[in-house]
Amino acid sequence: MKKPVKSRLDKKTESRFSWRKSPSLSRRAQEEFGPGKTDIILCPEGDAVYYYKSWHHDLERYRELSETKAVTFTLCPFHEMKKNRQWEGEVRLVGVPATELREILASAQHISDEARRRDPMHGILDIKTEKNMVSIYTSENQLSGRIAKRIGESHKHHLARRFHHGKESDVFLITLEWIA
Repeated sequence: MKKPVKSRLDKKTESRFSWRKSPSLSRRAQEEFGPGKTDIILCPEGDAVYYYKSWHHDLERYRELSETKAVTFTLCPFHEMKKNRQWEGEVRLVGVPATELREILASAQHISDEARRRDPMHGILDIKTEKNMVSIYTSENQLSGRIAKRIGESHKHHLARRFHHGKESDVFLITLEWIA
């Protein structure tokens, strides 16, 4: 039996829509939270619910809910990270005046709330304040990038940015230093 010959039109269409293919993930990224589970898991710390192999905000869209379905209570990865004091992103604000700090932290919290609405595993884990430095710890390194970008855009004449990737881990550090 002969193989079908692809025409030029098929090749153009194939290359044109090649971006639709899902990106290949590394083995570590695929197994970040382990294999999928078949039962329902409720997080006792928040409103996250696990079903259909991912974490969601509630049980509204879960069609197979029944009284015989197994339900367990376990911390979600977000609250597990919070408990273990692990993070993937950090934004350090150095030398920011107290008058500006309140606005900056409100902006960071707003970005965290937006991310949390999209995915219950993304958000700010902790905010620590020292003498002239504030550290914002996030559950995702992309979220720390978005927070730093928004703060940098709103105060671009007063901030200097530095980026740093951790060598052994996925931790992403962004330092925003206030310059007068």
